[in-house]
Amino acid sequence: MKKHIKFLILTIITFFMVFNTFNANATPNLQRKIVYLTFDDGPSPNNTENIISILNQNNVKATFCVVGSNALKYKQTIKDLDNFNMGIIPHCNNHHYSQLYSSTEYYINDLKECTNIINNITGKNRQYKFIRMPGGSDNHVCSSDVLYNIKTELKNEGINYIDWSVDSGDACSKLVTTENIEKNINKQAGMHKIEVVLMHDLENKTTTSKALQDIIDKYKTLGYEFKTFDEIEDWEIQYLIDRHVLNK
Repeated sequence: MKKHIKFLILTIITFFMVFNTFNANATPNLQRKIVYLTFDDGPSPNNTENIISILNQNNVKATFCVVGSNALKYKQTIKDLDNFNMGIIPHCNNHHYSQLYSSTEYYINDLKECTNIINNITGKNRQYKFIRMPGGSDNHVCSSDVLYNIKTELKNEGINYIDWSVDSGDACSKLVTTENIEKNINKQAGMHKIEVVLMHDLENKTTTSKALQDIIDKYKTLGYEFKTFDEIEDWEIQYLIDRHVLNK
């Protein structure tokens, strides 16, 4: 009888120790709010540099989803992104959707080419754990079978494909006004503990860079941390998976 009581007491003590440890780790995370600012399709010679400057002035980081063919044209901009510790992830090399998504093999080879270009420019041999698929992971250009196979191949390679939870709308037309971009952000910002914001840094997206200061101010006012995907934590990955922003 005494042995049973002793065992029960030890079980209860162990439970509370584990529970308290879990709370100590979980509670701070539940209170945190994190935003990932992302820019697709660059780099471009002037607009990307303007965005870097604004980010640095505000001491915040963002992730740039890079097109390999553009990186080859503007190597110094890629080096600047790397030197300022901005996030860099592969987007694609060939941005023509009909070719890019023509087959699983074409897409995977294109992604590898983009990765090699970035690594050659930065002088690093990185294995990228995050990428963004052009048009998103549920785009309607790619056939459902090819899209399924691409996602399966990425998962097999340990690569996460990231979409977005907040769309700036800066790709809705050739030039969306700064005011409309800010309105789009204001409507969506602050709905989730972790938010991934979609923007673009092509040369013609000058209104995006003009809206960026207000976007940063908005998220600072809401109490968000600014991070890159190099800094993502396991609990954040699960959060984004559960909300169909990652690997959906």
